[in-house]
Amino acid sequence: MAKKNIETGSIIKMIELDSFSNRTAFEMASRIIDLAKKRNQHIAVEICRLNHTVFLYVDDNLPADKHNWLRRKANVAKQFEESSLSVKNDLKEGNMTLEKTFGLDDKDFIARGGSIPILIKNVGMVATITVSGLPDEEDHKIIVEALKGKFL
Repeated sequence: MAKKNIETGSIIKMIELDSFSNRTAFEMASRIIDLAKKRNQHIAVEICRLNHTVFLYVDDNLPADKHNWLRRKANVAKQFEESSLSVKNDLKEGNMTLEKTFGLDDKDFIARGGSIPILIKNVGMVATITVSGLPDEEDHKIIVEALKGKFL
């Protein structure tokens, strides 16, 4: 499986693969969960193929609101077709907000790190991978660290 990560500075903006399947989603999520367990970190992971969830895991030690955090971060990655951390940084640098600049309600969108779009080469965005439970930059970082070597 050929892979390409598109980044700005040290921030991965998106993951580009030659193909993507539910099995790919499972393998990606498993790597992230295994890394979190090794570090004794409590996370939630969701992978959605556009509008349907193909993988969901929420650690027993997390509050029930993690589903909402996953959804709101993924909405940002889908809306802008780049990682939610990259959007967060762009907003900060441009002195912008999701609501005032783009009319996006904070009930449905949050620009915090932890969601990265997955694209298929010559096709476009097909999925998002999202983590919540750690500080937002760590949510982004655990995705990148877990997928390096195989998917990045």
